[in-house]
Parts: sequence; structure tokens; C-alpha cells
Amino acid sequence: MRASNVALLTLAALASQNLTAKTSANPAPVPVSNQTPQTSNFVDAIDNTALRPAESISAPETITSEQFSPRNLAQPTAGLLVASAQIPQSPAAKTVANTPSLPTQDELTKSLQETWLAKLIASAANSSPQVRDAVGFISLPSSDSAESAYGFNNTTTLLNVLLILATLFPPVTVAFFWLIRNVIVKQLVADANKRLQGIGILESELRTSKELTEKLRDELAMQMMAAKESVEFLTRETELSKSSVEQIETLKSQFLMHLQVLLTEVYEKKSQIVQEISQVPQAVVQEPVKPEAQPPIDNSQQQQAETAAGTEGKLIADDYIKQGEALYLEGNYEEAAVRFEKAILLNNNIDEAWYWRGNALIKLQRQEEAIACYEQAISIQPERYEFWYNKANLLGKLQRYEEAILSYEKACEIAPENYNVWHSRAALLGKVQRYQEAIACYECALTIKDTDSEIWHNRGAMLGKIQQHAEAVASYDRALAINPNRYETWYNRGNMLWRLLRYADAVVSYDRAIALQADKYEVWYNRGAVLARMHCYQEAIDSYDKAIAIRPNDFELWHNRGVAFEKMSQHEAAIASYEQAINIKADCYEAWFGKGESSIKLQKYEAALTAYDTAIAIKPDAYDAWRRRGTVLSELKRYEEAMAAYDKAIAIKPENAEAWREKGALESELKQDTSSIETGEPDRVSQPDSEDKSHTATASNDAGGLSVSTASV
Repeated sequence: MRASNVALLTLAALASQNLTAKTSANPAPVPVSNQTPQTSNFVDAIDNTALRPAESISAPETITSEQFSPRNLAQPTAGLLVASAQIPQSPAAKTVANTPSLPTQDELTKSLQETWLAKLIASAANSSPQVRDAVGFISLPSSDSAESAYGFNNTTTLLNVLLILATLFPPVTVAFFWLIRNVIVKQLVADANKRLQGIGILESELRTSKELTEKLRDELAMQMMAAKESVEFLTRETELSKSSVEQIETLKSQFLMHLQVLLTEVYEKKSQIVQEISQVPQAVVQEPVKPEAQPPIDNSQQQQAETAAGTEGKLIADDYIKQGEALYLEGNYEEAAVRFEKAILLNNNIDEAWYWRGNALIKLQRQEEAIACYEQAISIQPERYEFWYNKANLLGKLQRYEEAILSYEKACEIAPENYNVWHSRAALLGKVQRYQEAIACYECALTIKDTDSEIWHNRGAMLGKIQQHAEAVASYDRALAINPNRYETWYNRGNMLWRLLRYADAVVSYDRAIALQADKYEVWYNRGAVLARMHCYQEAIDSYDKAIAIRPNDFELWHNRGVAFEKMSQHEAAIASYEQAINIKADCYEAWFGKGESSIKLQKYEAALTAYDTAIAIKPDAYDAWRRRGTVLSELKRYEEAMAAYDKAIAIKPENAEAWREKGALESELKQDTSSIETGEPDRVSQPDSEDKSHTATASNDAGGLSVSTASV
């Protein structure tokens, strides 16, 4: 049974070897495809680079070239590289091609020869001639392709021998595979152990990192705690330092006050002594034996001085305060301050003395000392609103607005019926742009006194700041009902009416302001702007001329005047006005743009292009300037630059339709011209629609550059 199995396996191996040899000797012919390589080139339909835009939004129109013919492929031109078509593959070939690459024949043979079974066959062949003859018979090379299939036949022979030996010696084969299994298992176990060791190292590193992180966290917490303690310490030290500085300032003020009093007393004593000396008569030279003949010395001046000194010593603090108040009302602030200081030296707990000394120091421009005096008076008597009120006024002048507002609030709490406190507090709140609070304070003042036009006027100004224009007009009307001769009220009322688009009423209000003060530049300016909104351009120009006569170096006035001339189609006058604005302010974008617009209307395209280029240099992202530049370049037949300008405008404002429309009109015109040239039709020049080239004024031109100023509160 075993011999028959060996014989069958041997015959199968020989048949496989012969079939392989024949297959290698006669390869299958390669099928030839009737298809020719097909390539297509796309070219522009219009081969005119001068008319092609720099950047095109839509794809250019294209046509396909003729296909290569077999005749052309049969006669290749020298230097022309043509990609050859791929040969169609059979399904089996495609399957083989898609499989992963296998080891080469030499590598497989070498690997099999290194096994113990191959070495065993080689030693048996060397020792036994019968085995050597059997191996030689099995591995006979094919005569058709001996050279080409040498490596493959050796591999086949070796595999056949191994197959025979595995059949003859099953235990050896089992032992071989068992040995291989053990080797593989050992290798897997070694790899697993190695990976486990790596995991252990990682766990150790993680534990170390965790410990280090916890340590760093603890150190950071300690540092944060130390930093917090340092901040608290610095805060305390700052508060102590601030308190010390305040104490030092108080001591300094008191020292200066004492020094001033001492100096005053020294000067008074000095003047008294000098006066006494001047009253002593010169000694008359007489005989020493006749002393009785000497005239008596007049001691009346000396007695008066002694009486005054005695009276001075009997004055109390209230007397000095009364003297100081009288001197203050006379404008003698130096002497008044000295009297108040003497009162404080006699009794430093009199709040009136500190208060009046603060008032006198304000007049002497010694503001910091005055604040210290007010604070001292407040510490003695905190329920006197005038102390808080004067302190708030002084803090407001020193631009310490928040402190001033707090002082005003305290004064309002103490004296809520006082009209002036509410008024001053509202004015300061308006200055720091807290308009709602300011309006509330003005209304509190009006509940006390509603006949003050100043309150109604300032309330209207605050309402205008928060865009409540109708309420502001009503407040101005109340102010004018009380005092109709105030210029600022009529002027601000005109500004609010302009905001409400009540242009005619605004002009009337401006006229009333001009009737009161005709030399105000801003009222003529705004009157001209409102008249321009009403399309009364000649009257607007007259108002602008009045304003220019008062302030000739305002470039906005010249620009707005040019806009009015442009609206009247007086383009030469408009250009002259724009140039005046440019002479005053060379980087005025609006003036350059307006000059370009008027130059287009006069068909001065080169001048318009220069103006637009300058405007773009000043403001590179100006949509209108780029679009109008495209219009000028189109008129100059510089189409490629025109398309580039339109593309730039579209990139700045892609949602705006003008640039898209004008660019499309230019593209359509160019395509029509090209089509007429290709078909031999006569040239047809289509003019762009006038609406496409119409002037689109900027927001600044539409508004006329209206400058609104509000009278100060």
C-alpha cells in the first residue's frame, strides 16, 4: 500500500513538472486591441489674450480638437511623445495582477534548501547512488526551456522530494511540525513577555509621573497660598501707606498754615516796630545841665499800637472767621486765608473755619489743600450739604469725576430740595456719558424749578445723545418758550429736526439761530447740508459760501460745495471746489472721488482715472472707486484692466449688483465683437447702458458731510 502511494505521488510530480516546462516555453500571444489612444485638448474659443480678463468667475467657452487618427499614430513625429494605449487583460490575468506580490523563485529555493529535510536528502544522495539516480530522474529539466526554467524546476523537484519523504515518514513530519509549533510558541511567548515588561515599565513611569504631578500640584498650591498672603500683605500695606500719606498731607497743610500765621505775625510785629521807630523824634542837642528843656516824647502812636496788640490778643476764633469772610467778599483772598488759619489755631474744631479756608484756597489755586480743608470740615460736620457740594465742584474741575459724583450724591441726600445740586450733578453725569442718569437728575431739578430754560435746554441735549430726537425737540421748545433769545437752543433744535427728516422746520430753526448770531460757522454749514437734502442746491451753495467766509480752511465745506455743484451739473465748478478741498487736505478720499465723477461727466477720462487711482491709494478697499475705475478703463478701451478693476470691486462687495452688472455688460460686448469678427459680420459697437455708468454717490456725498455739533452743557 505504501509503495503504491509513493508511485502515484511520483507520477503526479513528474506530470506537474512537464506541464510547467511546456507552459514556460510557449507563452500565450498578447491580444492586440483595435482601439487607439485618445487624448483631447481644450483651448480657448477666442485666442485673444488682450481681451481675456485677468480673473474670470465663470469658465471660459471651450471647443475640442480633432481626435488622433491611426494614420497619425503610424507616423510619429520625431520629438513627439504619445502615451500608448494599455492592452486589455483577461479576467484571470486581472486576478493575478490584483494579488499581492509573491517571493521570487530563488528566494523560495534558498529557503527550502536550508531546512533539515533538504539537508537530509542531500546527504542521502551523496551516500547512496540509488537515491542520487532517483533525485536526478525527478529533477530532469525540460529541453524546451532549460535555461529559463532552471530555478523553477529545482524548486519543484525539491517540493516533490519533500512530499515523498513526508509520505514515507509520517512520524518525522509530525515531529517536524511539532518542532516548528514549539519554536513559534516560544517566539510568541517571548514577544508577549517582552510586551509585558514594556507595560510594566510604562506603569512604573506612570506612577512616577503621578507622584511628580502631585508634588508639583502641592508646590503650586503652596506658591498660590504664599502669593495670596503676599497680595493681602501688600493690600494692607497700601492701605496703611495711603492713610499715612493722608495724615502727612494733613500735617503738611497744618504746618504750612502755622508757618503762614507765624510769618504774618512776624511781618505785623516788624511793621509795628518800624512804625514806632519812625515816630521817635531826633534828639535835640542841648546843654547837659539843662535836661528839663528837652521836648516831651509823643507816645500816642505807641499807645495805639499797644491797644491794638491788646485787642488782637482778646479776639476769639469767631472774630477771625468774620474778618476772613469780609476779606473774602472784598477779593482779598490771601488775608482772608490768614484770618481763617488764625481761627483754626485758636479752635481747630470749627467747621466754618475749615470750609471758608477751603474756599479761599480755591481762589488761590491751591486745590489739594482746599480738598483737605473740605474733608476736615466734613469730618467735623458731615450733614452740611454745602461742604459736599463745594468738594464735588472742585473734584470735577480736577477731573476726578467718580469722586465728584459720589460727593454730589451725598449732597443730594442731605438737601434733596436744592435745585443747584441736582443741576450740577446732572451736568457732570452728562460729561461722563451717563445720559440716562443725567436726564433723571434734570427732571428732579425741574420738579423743584421748571422755569429755568437752562435745565430744559440741557435736558434736550441729553435726549439727543440717546437718539430720542422728538423728546429733545419738545424739551428745546419748552426752553425757547422761557427764553427765545438763546442761539444754542435754536441751533440744537435744528439738528434734532434734521434727524427727524423735518428739513423745512430745521432750516427755519437755523434761520432763527442766524438771526441771533450770524457769525457762527457751524449753523451755516448745517443749513447748507439740510438744503442739499431738500435739493435746493443753489441755496445750499450760498450757505456753504457763508461758512467758507468764516472758516476758509475747512476741506469738508469745499467738498460739500463741490457735491452741490455736481448735482447742478456744473462740473467745472465742482472740480474747482474739489481741488480746493484737496489743497487743504491732500488725502481726502471723498474729494478725489468727486473729482473723478465730474471728470467722467466732462469725458476727461485720463483725469478721472488719475483721480480714482489717487482715491484708491488713500482707501484701497473702496468699492465705488474700483467700480468707477473699471468704467473709465472701459471707456479708454483698456478692457483687461477694466475687468480686473471690476473683479476687485466684486471681491470687496460681492453682494453689490452694480459691479456684476457692468462686468457682465462688458463681457457680453466683447463676445459680440469677437463673434462678428469670426463670422465676417460688420463691426457693431454697443454702448453700455447709461444707467450702468450712472454716478453712485458715496454715503458721504449723499449726506453732504453734515457736521452736527451740540452746544456744551
